[in-house]
Amino acid sequence: MISPELETRALLGHAVIDTYGRSLGRVIGLERNAFGELESVQVEAPGGQIVVAKARQIALTPKSITLTPDWKLESEDIISELSVLRKRIGALESLKEAKEIDNEIFAELVDSQKSGYLEKVKTAEALAATMKRRLSEVTSNVTSLTRYLVNAKLDHKSGELDDESLKLAEGSIEPTLRPLIAEKTDLASSLKTLEQILPSRINIS
Repeated sequence: MISPELETRALLGHAVIDTYGRSLGRVIGLERNAFGELESVQVEAPGGQIVVAKARQIALTPKSITLTPDWKLESEDIISELSVLRKRIGALESLKEAKEIDNEIFAELVDSQKSGYLEKVKTAEALAATMKRRLSEVTSNVTSLTRYLVNAKLDHKSGELDDESLKLAEGSIEPTLRPLIAEKTDLASSLKTLEQILPSRINIS
């Protein structure tokens, strides 16, 4: 485990990128709990805006500090937790059918598991809604930038734009477009996995 001193030197003042390669700013502050464990970092984004990221979102590599989107970590957690809860409820049903569990104990355990499952489903549905909104925003940006790029290439083909101007347009659009496409693909994939686990309901009698 890295010491607080080394961790502080590795983080403070250093640039942060997201998992898609976009520059987010630089680390300007750290927050620790009573045990000295890192809880969050403050990142100064362009324009002076301060963004607070949870410690688990941060990954140190030899070349950079990478920040993973919170929705991605939350979706992975929820998918894992829902899977476990569904398996436990199914196992309880199997024990009941095999008459290997007392009815009173079954009712007590099943109420506890069902409550936890339904609470996680609500959390997952709220997260899915947030991810859908972000996916819609990213998709709109991808569409707009792709259209600008196609129009520039069309103007170049028709002779309205010279080679240097086309390169300038490509150099302006593509560095922004590539991370957006990567984020869109990631969002769509994670959302699909999350939604696959949501429709299943375990009916407990």
